[in-house]
Amino acid sequence: MGRLGDAVPGRVYVDCATCKRSGRYTVANLVGRYGVDISTIDLLRHLTASCRYQRPPGAPPARKYEHLCLAAITLPPAKQIPPVPPGVPYTVEVWRETGGNIELHLATIYPLSMAIVAFEAACLEWPMHEVTLRDRARIVRKRERPPRSATE
Repeated sequence: MGRLGDAVPGRVYVDCATCKRSGRYTVANLVGRYGVDISTIDLLRHLTASCRYQRPPGAPPARKYEHLCLAAITLPPAKQIPPVPPGVPYTVEVWRETGGNIELHLATIYPLSMAIVAFEAACLEWPMHEVTLRDRARIVRKRERPPRSATE
């Protein structure tokens, strides 16, 4: 995320490993103080301005035994990860003609009924390929490659 306005509502955490300081702020409070157009790097500089180890932009690099401000900003997660349904997903795959490895991984689907529908659609879409519906290593359904005719 480049701007504070891109962050979802929640808490912003600022922690520094060097001086052991930390701060917790709400996104709404920071937007009210600094606006939505402030970049997250500038926001971090504003929030850690009182750190005695902070170096101004363009300063020479720290020497070997000098302390550095190691403040880091953690924004709220951008989107929630949907919960995983119970059980193991089924995969629909199209196999290469030679080599015996997967050419296309078409789908990872949880309910078996939906996986069977996707498998049947893949069989119609790739009529000259071997198509499998698998539960991990166990093959649930398999459509073999049609035999080559003698005229080819």
